[in-house]
Amino acid sequence: MILMENYENRFGVKTGALFILLLLFGTVSLHSQHLVSGIVFHDQNENGVYDSGEPGVTGVMVSNGSNIVRTDMHGRYEIMSEDESVIFVIKPRGWTTAHDSNNIPQFYSILSTAGAGGSDFEGLEPTGPLPETVNFALSPQEESDAFRVLVFGDTQPRTIEEINYIAHDTVQEVIGIDAAFGATLGDLVFDDLNLFEPLNQVIAQIGIPWRHVMGNHDIDFSADTNWDARGTYLRTYGPSWYAFTWGGAHFVAVDNIRWIVDGDDRYYRTGLGEEQFTFIENFLSEVPEDELVVFLMHIPWAGSTPWQDENERLRLFEVMAAHPHTISFAAHTHRHYHHFIGDEEGWPGLDTHHMVSMATVCGSWWTGAHDEYGIPHSMMTDGTPTGYGFLDISGTDWKFTFKAARRPAEFQMHISAPDEVSVSEAGSAWIYANIFNALPDANVEFRIGNSGDWMPMEYTEEPDPVYIAMREREHALENVSWRRAGNVNPNARHLWKANLQEYLGPGTYTIFVRSADQWHTYEGRRIIRITE
Repeated sequence: MILMENYENRFGVKTGALFILLLLFGTVSLHSQHLVSGIVFHDQNENGVYDSGEPGVTGVMVSNGSNIVRTDMHGRYEIMSEDESVIFVIKPRGWTTAHDSNNIPQFYSILSTAGAGGSDFEGLEPTGPLPETVNFALSPQEESDAFRVLVFGDTQPRTIEEINYIAHDTVQEVIGIDAAFGATLGDLVFDDLNLFEPLNQVIAQIGIPWRHVMGNHDIDFSADTNWDARGTYLRTYGPSWYAFTWGGAHFVAVDNIRWIVDGDDRYYRTGLGEEQFTFIENFLSEVPEDELVVFLMHIPWAGSTPWQDENERLRLFEVMAAHPHTISFAAHTHRHYHHFIGDEEGWPGLDTHHMVSMATVCGSWWTGAHDEYGIPHSMMTDGTPTGYGFLDISGTDWKFTFKAARRPAEFQMHISAPDEVSVSEAGSAWIYANIFNALPDANVEFRIGNSGDWMPMEYTEEPDPVYIAMREREHALENVSWRRAGNVNPNARHLWKANLQEYLGPGTYTIFVRSADQWHTYEGRRIIRITE
C-alpha cells in the first residue's frame, strides 16, 4: 500500500490516506476514499442498535481490512474506507458481538455498491451507497486466560448426504461441549456454495460461537476477480480475513487463497495480497510481546500449495518472527502432522515456528467403505481417522489434543504387526505404531507381554501399513457403490517401527506400545501369535 497523503483525525489517530494506490489481491486498482465514522458501544439492552445513553467502549480496534484504528474515550472512531471493502470490529477481551441464528459472529459491515459474485451461486447483493456511520454493538462476557477451542479441519461436503455424515460422525458427539468457541479451517464445502447454509445449521447445534476461515473450495470458480469469487462467502460469513481476542490470546483468521484467472486458465495459489499483509502487520504491532498469537488459515505456510509470490511468504515470516509467541493451525492436506518451520524454509526467528496441519472432519473426502451406520470410514492417506481437535490455551502455554470421531478419547494410535508369524521369522517381522498426534520427538517404546522390557521404536516416514492394507482390500472389490480410498501419498509423519524379538517361543502375546511427548502420554496394544 502506498500512502499518498496521511492525515490525523480529530482524535489524533492516523487513520489512513485520502488517496491510496491499493494492490488488492495482487491487482492494481484505484478506489476513491470515503471517511467512515461510528461508535463501538456497550449494548446494554442488547437490541443491536446504539441508543442514547449507551456508553462507548474505549480502546477497541476497528479495521478496514488494512488499517487499524482504536476508539477514543467515548468509543468513537474514524477510518478511511472504499468500495469493495469490509469495516469490522476486532473483538476485545471481555466483550462479545452478537451472533446470528447459526452462532456466527456479526462483527462487520460490508461496503460494495455493485455487490460481489460470479454466475454459479447467489453472491452478495449491492449494499447501497457507502455509509458515513457504522456502529458496532458489544456485550460484556467473562473470559479466562485458560480456555479451550474446538477446531475442525475441512468439513468439505459435496452433498446433503455428506452433511449428514458430518452431523452423525462428528457434530453429535460435541453438542454442548465446554469450549469458548469453535473454528473450521477452510474448505467448509466442496465447491457447492449452496451447502453453506445447511452446513451452518448443523454446526450451530454444537451451541458455541463458530469462526470460519476461507478455503480454496469455498470460492465461486465462475468469478473473474478475487472479490467476486468471495461474494457468496462474504454474504454468509463476512470478511475473509479478520482478528479477534479471547482471554489473553489473539487470533488472526487468514485468507491465503489467491484466485488467478489467466486467459482460459483458472487456478489458485497460496498468498495474501498487500492489503491483508498490511492488516496482519498492523495487528501484530498492537499485540503485547508477552501474549500469544494464533494464526488460523487453510493452506499450510510451507510444504503445500506453492505461493503466488515466494517473497511474500518470506516477508510474512519476518513479521511473524518478530513476535515471540506465535503458532499456526492449517488444514487442506487431509493429513495430520506437526511441522516446525525453520531457517531452511526462510524462518528468521531464533526458534522454529510450530504449525499444526489438522486432520479433517471429512477425512479423505468421505471415501471408503461404509460402516453399519452408513458412514464412510474415510481414513486419511497417512492413516489418521476422521476427527477434530482441541486447542487448550493458558497464557502463552498451549497444547493440542486430537480426537478420533466416534472413538474413545484414548484411541490415539493403531499398531500394525502380523497376526501370525513363525518362530524362525519373528526376528524379521516389523511392528509399526501410527500415533496420530504424537510430536516428532516423542519417546516411543514397545514391549512384548506384561513382563517384557521396554525397548525403543524408531521414527520413520513411510506409508502407513494399516492404510495400505485397507486400500488393497477395498480395491480388490468390484462394483462398489462408494468411492474407493485414494493413493498412498505422501508418507505418514507420525509413524514409528521396530523389529519383533527373535527369542520369542510359540504362543500368543500382547504387544504394548507407549508414547510420551511434552503434551500427552498414549498407549496401545495388539495381539500376535507366534507359531512353530
